[in-house]
Amino acid sequence: MSYHYPHLVGKVSDPRPDRERVSDLVRRYPKITNEEAEQILRFVREGRHLDVGLLTADDAIRPQLDAFMKDHKGRFALKWSEVVALLSGIAGLFGMLWLARELFA
Repeated sequence: MSYHYPHLVGKVSDPRPDRERVSDLVRRYPKITNEEAEQILRFVREGRHLDVGLLTADDAIRPQLDAFMKDHKGRFALKWSEVVALLSGIAGLFGMLWLARELFA
């Protein structure tokens, strides 16, 4: 049985760049475009942890990756919304623990 999905022909299922593409971009750094720098940033921030770990462990591109991270360090800082979400989660956890202690004590 064969299934055809013509509405998916030519569409990319995952818009995130893959590790090999990002590795090539990092290898060429700093001779990359702003769009290519955005691809690296998106990959490092949103990529699968295993892929990001393998990229950062590659000794062949380490000097370029270190230079890229240094040049773009402001882009890796937490956003206010991320800080608020983190603090809300911690406060909620402590609230649930306090409530559980009150219920079972």
